[in-house]
Amino acid sequence: MRVKLFTHTDLDGIGCAVLAYLAFGKENIDVEYCNYDDIDDKVEVFMEDCDLYRSYDKIFITDISVSDSVANMIDILDGVDRRVQLFDHHGTALFLNKYDWCMINEYIYLANIIKTCGTELFCVYALWPEYLNICTPYARTKILNFVTVVRNYDTWCWKELGNIGLTSKQMNDLFHIYGREKFIDWAMKRIQHQDEWFSETDMLLLDQKQKDIDIYVEEKNKQIKKFTDQWGNSYGVVFAERYFSELGNQLCEMNPDLAYVAMIDISNGRVSYRSIRDHINLGTEIAHNYGGGGHPKAAGSTFDSTRAMETVTGWLFGDENSENIL
Repeated sequence: MRVKLFTHTDLDGIGCAVLAYLAFGKENIDVEYCNYDDIDDKVEVFMEDCDLYRSYDKIFITDISVSDSVANMIDILDGVDRRVQLFDHHGTALFLNKYDWCMINEYIYLANIIKTCGTELFCVYALWPEYLNICTPYARTKILNFVTVVRNYDTWCWKELGNIGLTSKQMNDLFHIYGREKFIDWAMKRIQHQDEWFSETDMLLLDQKQKDIDIYVEEKNKQIKKFTDQWGNSYGVVFAERYFSELGNQLCEMNPDLAYVAMIDISNGRVSYRSIRDHINLGTEIAHNYGGGGHPKAAGSTFDSTRAMETVTGWLFGDENSENIL
């Protein structure tokens, strides 16, 4: 069986790739990692190549969504075969539930109603019970535990769970330490063969990582600039390239007068939004207005990084073409 997976680039998206590799075998999976600014283009190019599209038995899109126009194209091209399935948990994608091959849920019903994530939706609705039932009881337990760890981080529930929740933060930190491919190999090995999530070497790396994060947060708090947006919300802005979730949440805690914080990664053309307030929905009220999306308290959008750099350098260095850029 050949499987194509389009998935997001964060821990939740990578969690979907880990589960896909375990369920279908790494040799049978072609994974393409996507962000909000390129998911439509990548899926559209793939679907328009009929020979390529039909060479796969299953096609999954996880933890990220396509636009309505691309979804409509998929619905037409995949109408008979129904190879494509999409699993996402972002509120800005709920409109896709009008397509029978899309599963968009912000919550899942377990012992009670809780926020869910892409990894969990993929596990419950695509892999259970057909694939997980052939696992050993040990591997199945570790897979479900892995899903819980990823969910707790992605929904930011880990902050309320004490030492249990700390595992989620540490796993996300280790993902950034090891990088995508090494982390996937690490996660698969831990699920299949190891009782504990973290080795002694992992913990040493995590301790150093936390020190780096603490220093970074302190520096960025000194650099934060405060503004009022067009809807009357007070917000903070910093230029940042890493640790977005922890940085954004800590900056909000350190600046209780702010409704949210926007972190601009100018080199990569991305803005990450974070809030700890209940009166604002970053996904639908803020990021969506800039072509992005996400959750009530964590969202993102993109911009043309080349144009941004040209604008800044033109302004700084008196480029004669800067007026045209602006």
